[in-house]
Amino acid sequence: MKRNLERKPNAIWLGSALAVALLLLLTLASSASAQNGDVRSYTYTTFTEWLNKYRDAKPDFKPGDVLTAKDLSRMAPFVPPGYLEQLDFPEFKAQIIAPVSHRPRQDYMNCTEKYQNQVRVAADDALENYVCGQPFPNSSISESDPRSGIKVAWNFNWRWMHYGLSISDVVWVWDRFDGGSHTAPATVVAPPYWNVMAPLVVNIPMDMTPMFGGRGTFERTLQGPYKRVYYSHLAALGGGALDIPHAQDFEFKEFTGFYAPFDIRGTAFIIYRYADPHRSDDAWAYIPTLRRVRRISAEVKYDSLLGTDDTLDDFYGFAGRNLEWTWKFRGWKDVLVVMDSKWPESRFYGPKGIIPDDVWSVRRMAVIERTPKDPRNPYLPAVNFWDAENYDTFYELAWDHKGKLWKVWEFQKKWTESYEDPTYQAINKGVFTTNFQSAQVLDLQNNRGTAIPCMGAGYPLVIPSQAEKIMDINQLEQIHR
Repeated sequence: MKRNLERKPNAIWLGSALAVALLLLLTLASSASAQNGDVRSYTYTTFTEWLNKYRDAKPDFKPGDVLTAKDLSRMAPFVPPGYLEQLDFPEFKAQIIAPVSHRPRQDYMNCTEKYQNQVRVAADDALENYVCGQPFPNSSISESDPRSGIKVAWNFNWRWMHYGLSISDVVWVWDRFDGGSHTAPATVVAPPYWNVMAPLVVNIPMDMTPMFGGRGTFERTLQGPYKRVYYSHLAALGGGALDIPHAQDFEFKEFTGFYAPFDIRGTAFIIYRYADPHRSDDAWAYIPTLRRVRRISAEVKYDSLLGTDDTLDDFYGFAGRNLEWTWKFRGWKDVLVVMDSKWPESRFYGPKGIIPDDVWSVRRMAVIERTPKDPRNPYLPAVNFWDAENYDTFYELAWDHKGKLWKVWEFQKKWTESYEDPTYQAINKGVFTTNFQSAQVLDLQNNRGTAIPCMGAGYPLVIPSQAEKIMDINQLEQIHR
């Protein structure tokens, strides 16, 4: 009996020691896994440590240099963890170019100068006294000011986008990161009625082969047009609204449609964003199998869009409503991005077929953290990188409710004044903004992604009556033809 009493403390000590040793081994294994590039182990702490370490880093490379996979350590201070690891393949090359000024057009700047001093953030984070232009100067934004987060959010919300973005053909490619091979998607010619709903504004390429290099398995491809039209606070109209009834009641209306493949042809979504920031969006979907228009809820906007890794709320890096999130400004940061593509349409390569084969530049970005107030939202939290000069978006990272890095978005843009193709020039020349070229979503937890190149993108002038027809929910039943 005495021996048993003597041994019991030793057994307890041994069990505790084993538990501590096991915990230590697991911690070291997790740390080693992160250091070895297993992005599935990355947490929000991984990102915070990167941001704190490299907050004020300046590049040791310059325009004219060509960086390769051997230079990832030099790129690490300027590419978020989770995406940097995607560039580690032998063929990777990043030609560095000088940053180009992307100052918005003069009418937007005039609005900023005229009205910015009167804009305020209300106690509930709504925007007060806004007319047009950039709501808040960058000089008023700092980490020491708890209201800077919502200020940055409103600057992004009212960034310069002319009358809104129009895309003739958005191509949604389901990419499986299995090292397989693929053939480029085939361009689908829009059925005639779609040209009425969303007129082609640019002659899109009939052969997409040059766009899709590298590997990866393309499991499915969706195609269709997209259009967003801003109705009020238009800098091009001195802060006025479109010349149609009740235009001042809306911020924008948005149409997203699909005419390929055949099994989803006719599926379309329309969203109304109201000028009143407290009023929830109205959104509708036309479902061909039901042959009817249905109102959709907020949860649908959080869900995967027709099996892709994107959601309606992920458009532009963030397309939600500001008052539905808690915002925190995490500082200004130099970041390496594709903001001045050398191509009219994006080109990809790499072992997953989803990395931009393009030129890169270092841009100053606002780093913004957002946490959803709705517990049904799948992200917790998300971080965006928005350009300090025109507030366009270039990276987005989202964590799941377990605290693991889940998705990374990389966006590619092209300066509207740099197009050589006459059809692109016709709708972009003189707009002075960064045109949406593509978005790539990488689902790091499930080893897959969605490449979303946009063909025929630009910022055309708007005919109000035509815009109203496109955004009329009563027209949705016609597009199954």
